[in-house]
Amino acid sequence: MNASGTSRRRFLQASGGTLGVAWLAASWPKVVAAAEHAHQMVSDTADRSKFLLLTPAQARDVDAIASQIVPSGATPGAHEAGVVYFIDHVHAGLWKENGQEFVAGLTDFQAKCARHHPGVAQFADLSFDDQTAYLRHIEHTPFFGGMKFLTVLGLLALPSYGGNADKLGWKLVGFVDQHAWQPPFGHYDAEYAGFVPYAKAAEQQS
Repeated sequence: MNASGTSRRRFLQASGGTLGVAWLAASWPKVVAAAEHAHQMVSDTADRSKFLLLTPAQARDVDAIASQIVPSGATPGAHEAGVVYFIDHVHAGLWKENGQEFVAGLTDFQAKCARHHPGVAQFADLSFDDQTAYLRHIEHTPFFGGMKFLTVLGLLALPSYGGNADKLGWKLVGFVDQHAWQPPFGHYDAEYAGFVPYAKAAEQQS
């Protein structure tokens, strides 16, 4: 991984940790609901054939903003991971109560961008450098702060929520998606023979 990729990986790891703690503290009931929802999913792949809340024009801008936060390059970014679908799906489902507020913030963002760049239809139509410059202009706004949070969350959440397509986000930060590990794991359990089911353990003791 090159220097740019390493830097991006560190950003995601740091952001994921910081944002994760704050999110858990404020939204534990939603975390429980999310876990239950995840267990009910039949497939790890969400339906990315359509948007549930965003219009195509809104989705283009959301995708462009997310792609500025975690751009494509030597390694895949937010666009390839389908972060826009995560943002759309959670605001149409799990966080439906926040959906209209998000859309209102996006609409305000689009209106201000149009005034800042007259003659350009929407943010996604700006050049990459002009997009970068405009986001620096509004980087301290609540909307952009929320987009950074949602982009990182979409990269690292379960693929069933719409983002993290092909588990690209997990690969980007070096997370190994393995359901179970085999003992021994280290010096502290080097003599551990393996997990014994509770029922079998009870039989052995009787």
